[in-house]
Amino acid sequence: MAPPCPDSYRAATGRHLFSHSCSMPWQVLAFTCHTCGMARTKNVVDDLALSRFAQELKARRTEAGLSQEDLGKLAGFSRQAVGEVERCRQPPTRTLASKLDTALGAGGELLALFPRRGVPERQRLLDGYVSLEGQASAIDQFHAQVVPALLQTEDYARADLAGTVPPQPAPVLAAWLQTRMKRQEVFQRDRPLAAQFVVDEGALRRQIGGPDVMAAQYVHILEQMENPFIVVQVLPFAAGAHPAQHGACTILHLDGPPAESVLYVETMAESRIHADPATVATATRRFAALLGIALSPAASRDFIQALAAEGRP
Repeated sequence: MAPPCPDSYRAATGRHLFSHSCSMPWQVLAFTCHTCGMARTKNVVDDLALSRFAQELKARRTEAGLSQEDLGKLAGFSRQAVGEVERCRQPPTRTLASKLDTALGAGGELLALFPRRGVPERQRLLDGYVSLEGQASAIDQFHAQVVPALLQTEDYARADLAGTVPPQPAPVLAAWLQTRMKRQEVFQRDRPLAAQFVVDEGALRRQIGGPDVMAAQYVHILEQMENPFIVVQVLPFAAGAHPAQHGACTILHLDGPPAESVLYVETMAESRIHADPATVATATRRFAALLGIALSPAASRDFIQALAAEGRP
């Protein structure tokens, strides 16, 4: 079994993530068909990057009055190559992306959307997710294991990162901590991020950092709940079975253009950003169901205050 990847993505998500298919440094197995220009790769290209490239490609081709076959001939590739990219069936090679950009006279604008491969998955997602979070107008997030990263105190975040396996040098942990804290600046923007958090009772009861750290964390959450842009609802144990038992999820709402919502999910084996409208719609319905069975914001405040009182001597 390959050793776990460097745990840099925890700096963005606030959660542990391991992969069974990677090693240090990352090994990327890629095969390219010289006839059609399609890439066959073990390294995942997230749906969002591929979808945006495909949408821009189709829009520019249509505007130019070209068929897929016409564009393929201009770029020196087959109609199938263009069609597979536009239907999000396969990511293009960089050569194909560059040729399409030139054929359409895009001046590098299409190539700039090239869905990169061969980039370490965690670092790619770290860069991509944090960037999307910074652009989002709203976020819906469910956490089952830890307090959401956007609500963590520095001491809580430091203790959480200290649980990284394998252990990391102090300078690395310090850099991850800085990244996580900086993300909270989304609430200080001219147009603050509108956030809805559903937090499982287990995440609030888990003693990360010890009683003093948790006491301060409870106070911090209660203070953040005074912000009209932040809604926190607790999912109590008493709620029983619920629609998100598969794990944490995040839905980011982007103003665009074009306006769209994307879903970020992770498991022990992988993490991924989904842009498929049907997938996002299903997640949105599940999150709405969570809101319906979670405690109200007012009852959640009382719940957290009671937890804080339990820890007092």
